[in-house]
Amino acid sequence: HTLLVAPRGAGKTHTLRVALHRSLSDASTMKTVLPVLIAEDSLAIGSYADLLVEMARALGPEAADEARALRRARDPVGIEALVIQAADGRMILLAVENLDRVFDAIGVTGQGSLRAWVETSTAVLVFGTAPALFPGVASREFPWYGSFIIEALPELSADDAAMLLRGAAQRRGDEDLATFLASDVGRARVAEVHRVIGGTPRRWHLLAEGVDAAGLDAVTPAIEVLLDRLAPQYQQLLWQLPAGEQRLIVELARGPGPRSVSDLAEAVGVSNQSASTALGRLAAERWVTSSKDDGDRRTSWYDLTDALLRSYLQYRDR
Repeated sequence: HTLLVAPRGAGKTHTLRVALHRSLSDASTMKTVLPVLIAEDSLAIGSYADLLVEMARALGPEAADEARALRRARDPVGIEALVIQAADGRMILLAVENLDRVFDAIGVTGQGSLRAWVETSTAVLVFGTAPALFPGVASREFPWYGSFIIEALPELSADDAAMLLRGAAQRRGDEDLATFLASDVGRARVAEVHRVIGGTPRRWHLLAEGVDAAGLDAVTPAIEVLLDRLAPQYQQLLWQLPAGEQRLIVELARGPGPRSVSDLAEAVGVSNQSASTALGRLAAERWVTSSKDDGDRRTSWYDLTDALLRSYLQYRDR
């Protein structure tokens, strides 16, 4: 079993699909493996039986109808048998994006049922993705602890990003940008942008759609192009947070770096306990990170996980 771990926009979906395509392009592998892909949003999964039904849906309409009937009869073992029968002796390659959400949805009992089926059938291999390690695979308290090979996807280097931009410029016939990117100055400007936005591939693809040579040379316009394109995504994510947590995120963004709980509590007008509780939730959702000062281990310092979010919120406030 393999788990790809990387932040949103780092290329997990692309990597998973490329790996599946290359593996199944081999004729002998195709004969012995049945790929079962679960939809990325996983909105239909609220229990282990739902996960099995989604697997059956991937096999075709007849299997899906039979699986739904078995779910109504509260017979998940019957759905397991249905999927195994459809595999007809092939190894089932279960590809699940956002495995952390799926595990949360099916609960510890469902995770245990999936683990038991995988072990007893010896016919199911799980290939999952997640934005970070999560308790379902990293804690000894859960059934799947220690079961996955963890593969962390690397970010793009500045050189990788320059190559991506140059390829995009050449495809759309922007010779000025392509020539600039081949120069020492162009590569230096890419490195400056890289220090601000990081190496997430999706961000560089968005930037590649709208940047020109003049904007990249000035650096700030290039970053603003990206911030404009990311605005709807950031807005939607922020709107999903409770108002109190939104205020903490905005306050963190308005500062230059890490802040203590008491400092943030005073800034937004809440008690230390309320701020600490909200920051704990934000840390669990990977909005913020916490660290300790070497000099005072009693104080936790919080900062935004995504440095570009600070740039976006400051850009919005201008």
